[in-house]
Amino acid sequence: MEVVVTTEKRPSQELIKEAQELSQKFKTLYIPRRHNTINSIKKRYNKNVLVVNRDLTLTLHTLKGQKLFFHPGLFKIRLLNYIATGNEAMIKAMNLKEGDTVLDCNLGLAQDALLSAFVSKQAVTGVEKDPVIFEIVKRGLERYKPEGKLKIAEDAFKRIKPICADNTEFLKAQPDKSYDIVYFSPMFIKPKWHCDVMSPFREVAVKDFVSPETLKEAERVARKRVVIKINKGVKELFPYLSDYTLQESSTHVEYVFKVVS
Repeated sequence: MEVVVTTEKRPSQELIKEAQELSQKFKTLYIPRRHNTINSIKKRYNKNVLVVNRDLTLTLHTLKGQKLFFHPGLFKIRLLNYIATGNEAMIKAMNLKEGDTVLDCNLGLAQDALLSAFVSKQAVTGVEKDPVIFEIVKRGLERYKPEGKLKIAEDAFKRIKPICADNTEFLKAQPDKSYDIVYFSPMFIKPKWHCDVMSPFREVAVKDFVSPETLKEAERVARKRVVIKINKGVKELFPYLSDYTLQESSTHVEYVFKVVS
């Protein structure tokens, strides 16, 4: 993803230094904020604008006018529903138990990883390919302070271990049977609904589906299951998923999984 880096208005010297270091890390320009608006920066450089906030978290302003930043989003709703009912489609597809280890190969905004960490009570390794999204989420996990009903999941935020890497290359480097569950949540193919939470993420995220090569590595690395989140009706588009079991759903989200031994 191409970005330029700037700060909030009236930045401290610490904020300016942080933005300059980030621009070097991403091999891009640091733009002093001064009188510049986000829109004027986008118009001048024709790139997404990464803003360093006062608390050192990051907000990405996309070219289409959307904002991407770390927040619990749908995780809170899913968590409270799981606590109330004991049911959750992803957890069922994973057959996730306390003590299981999870490798999340598409960390994204970490909402699936957070739920996995809450249920498993173990560290969850999350692989994110895009370095900008990785940095947004890493800082968000470190600095977010759960409050109210979300306080119960405070430890889950500390258990996510983000890694910036290509998931195929990361899997190739792992020993056989090194995680109980290997999980994928690639960008949905032809989504049939609008989601305010995912819309800015969809604009900038990597959109590759899981390749046969990647799946083969995942099956080698998993001790128990490989699970893929898909949108409804997509499984038949990928013949190499023929030996994966479809967990059907009344919603737009489905899961396919394979039990490995």
